Amino acid sequence: MITRNCRVRACRVVSWVALLAAVAVSSPGLLAQDPNVCDEPGDYPDVIVGDLYQINNYGRVGSLYGYSVGTISCNVGTCWLNWIASTPDHPVIAQNLYRFKNGRITQIGQSWLKHGFTALSQSLCSLNCVGTNGSHLGVNCSDPYSASLNGQQTRLGPKFEVNPATGEFPYPPTDYSLTGDAIYKRLQVHQDDLNPALNAGARYFVEGIYVAKDDAAAARNDNNASYREVTVSPTTFNLTLIGDTKRTLSGIESWKVNGTNIALSEFRFPADGRFLVGSSPIDLGDGFFRYEFAASNMSSHVAARAFAVPVPGGSTVRNIGFHDVAYHSGEPFDGTDWMAAHDQINNRVIWQTQTFDENPNANALRWGTMYNFWFEVNVGPALGRPHLEPFRPGAGQPVIQGDIWVPDACNDNGQCDPGEDCSNCLADCINDLPPTGSCGDGICEIALGEDCTNCGDCNGVQNGNPANRFCCGAGGGSNPVTCSDPRCTSGGFDCGSTADMTCCGDGTCESPEDICSCSADCGAPPSAESTCDDVIDNDCDGQSDCNDLDCCTAAQCVTGVDADSDGISDCDCDDDNNQVWAIPGEAEDLVLGRDEVLGAVLDWAPPLQQGGLALTYETVRSQDPHDFAIFAGCVGDSDPSDTSNSDGEVPLPGDLFLYLVRAANACGRGTLGWDSANVEHLGAPCP
Repeated sequence: MITRNCRVRACRVVSWVALLAAVAVSSPGLLAQDPNVCDEPGDYPDVIVGDLYQINNYGRVGSLYGYSVGTISCNVGTCWLNWIASTPDHPVIAQNLYRFKNGRITQIGQSWLKHGFTALSQSLCSLNCVGTNGSHLGVNCSDPYSASLNGQQTRLGPKFEVNPATGEFPYPPTDYSLTGDAIYKRLQVHQDDLNPALNAGARYFVEGIYVAKDDAAAARNDNNASYREVTVSPTTFNLTLIGDTKRTLSGIESWKVNGTNIALSEFRFPADGRFLVGSSPIDLGDGFFRYEFAASNMSSHVAARAFAVPVPGGSTVRNIGFHDVAYHSGEPFDGTDWMAAHDQINNRVIWQTQTFDENPNANALRWGTMYNFWFEVNVGPALGRPHLEPFRPGAGQPVIQGDIWVPDACNDNGQCDPGEDCSNCLADCINDLPPTGSCGDGICEIALGEDCTNCGDCNGVQNGNPANRFCCGAGGGSNPVTCSDPRCTSGGFDCGSTADMTCCGDGTCESPEDICSCSADCGAPPSAESTCDDVIDNDCDGQSDCNDLDCCTAAQCVTGVDADSDGISDCDCDDDNNQVWAIPGEAEDLVLGRDEVLGAVLDWAPPLQQGGLALTYETVRSQDPHDFAIFAGCVGDSDPSDTSNSDGEVPLPGDLFLYLVRAANACGRGTLGWDSANVEHLGAPCP
C-alpha cells in the first residue's frame, strides 16, 4: 500500500494496482487509445453530485453556525473531466442549506467554493470506471471530497469570481489561502433558522453543486446539483444526513417533492444558464390566497434584479414579503432587501433591487442562491407566468419553459386587460390574435406584426418601454383605452384628440399638450410661478398669479392686509388662522440611537422656520437610501407633536433601516431634506 502526500490533501490509501493503471493511462504512447480522452465528435464530460455523505459542525460564532458537507462527484459523460490543480481547469464546489416550513422553501445558508485539486478513480456511480492519473475525473468514475476537505479554509474561494454559465474563474481566487474563525468561508446558518424550538415541523436539506469549465462548454451543467435531507440536533445543532441523495436535483426541487400543489418552471436568458422558479397557492379560508414564490439561480451569470407577478386590476393585495440568503466572509455584494410594491398601474406585484449600472454589487439573484417572494390577494390561482428582469445589461428577455401558479388574471369583463392575453383569458382577448398567431407568448413581437392594437402581449406600461404600453385613445384598434384612463394618465400619457391620436410620450409637443399636461414632450414646468400677471398657472400647481404664494411679494399682489393678526399678511398660507402662516422647513439634527426595549430611538430639533405655533412630525423608514417614496413606510408615533420617536421593528441580519423626519402643520408638509447631490428626498405622506 502507498499513501498520498498529506500536505496536498487529506491522506488517502490507494492500491499499487490503481497507481500503475494511472501511470499507464498517462503514458504518451497510450494516450490516443485512451477511452477517456475527449477526441471524438460528440464526446462530453458530465459531472454530477453522486452523494452528499458527511457533515462537519465547526461550532458557533455569535448567532451563526459553520458547517461543511462532504460531496462525491461522478463523471457520467463519455470522456474525462479536467481536474488540474493550480489552474482554472478544475471544478469548484458550492454547499447550501434549505428549510421547508409552513409551505415555504427558503435558503438559509451558503458557503464559499471548494477548489478541486486532484481526482481519484472510484466507483460510486458505476462499476465501469476508467481510471486516470488524478488530473482528470475518468469516465464512470467517482471522487470523494470529505466534509473536512470541503471545509478547508485555505482552499475556499469566493463565488463572485465564478461565471457559472461558462465555468470560468481566475486562479488563484481572491483570499484563497486566508483562514479565519470557525465559520469563515464555510456554510453559515443562523441559529434561529435551525432551532427546533422555533421551527416546529420544519425539514432541512443540504445541497452540493459542482461547476466546471469543460462540463459547461459541453452544455452538461443543468444536472450539477443534488440534495439530501438532514435533521437538526436540538442540543448541539449538529446536522445528521438521512435518506438518500437526490441526484441531479437541486434544493428547490425538494419543495415539489415535499410540499403540495407546487409548480416549477425553467427560465433562461439567451446564451446563459438557467433559473428554476416555482409557486404554490395556499387558500387562507377568508377569501384570500397566499402565493409563495421561490426563484433559484442554478447557473445564470446574467442574474436577475426584478421579479413581477401579474394580479388583476382592482384586487386587494396584502402582506407582501421577501427573503434572501446572506453572503459573508468578504463577498462584495450589497445585502439590501429587494423593495416590494403593488403596482396598480401595471397590475402586478413587483420586487426589485438596483440595476447593474446603479450598483454592480447590488443584491441581484446570483448563481447558487434562491430568493423567496410572497403576498396575499383575494384572487384564486390559475397557471400563468411571472417575469424575471435581467441584472446584467444586454441579456434579452427570458425564455420560459412553462406556467406556474399566479393569481387568475382573467376577470371575464370582455376587455383584454393588463395581465390577460389569449393564453390565459381567451374569452376577453380573442380579438387580439394577430395573423402571425404568436400572440399569447408574453413577448411583444413587433417584427411579426404585433402591437397594442392587435395583441395583448403589447399592452401595459412598463418602464416606458413602447413595446409594452397601452394604446391610449378612443379608436384605431380592438383594445385601446380612453385618454382619461388612469393607466394612461398615470403612465405619462395624456392623449389629444382621437382624430390625430396625439399622445404624450411620442417625443413631440403637439397641441393640446403643454408643460402641465405633458412634461415628457414639452419640458418640465418651473418650480415656482414665474410670472404673476399673465393669468397662467406657470408652475402647474393649480394656482396662478396672486393666488399662488410664489407671487406674495410681487408688487401687484401686495395688499398689506393681515386678516388674522398673526404678523404675516400677503404671504400667509391661511390668513384666517393666526396659528399658522407657512409650510415648515426641514427638521434639524436627526440623531439615531438604540434602546434594548424600544429599539431604534430617534431625536431631532424643530425646523428653524416653523411656519406656525403647532407642529407635528412624521418618521419615514426605508431600506433604500435612494427611495423614501414608493418602497418606504411610516413609523407610528404615539405623540407626533414631540421631537422624538422609536421603532421596535428590527432589520434582518445584513439589512439596514434608514430614517428621515418631516415636519408638518396646517399649511402642509415640509421637506424630508436633500441628499449629498442637493437633490430633495421625495417621500409619500404618512396617514
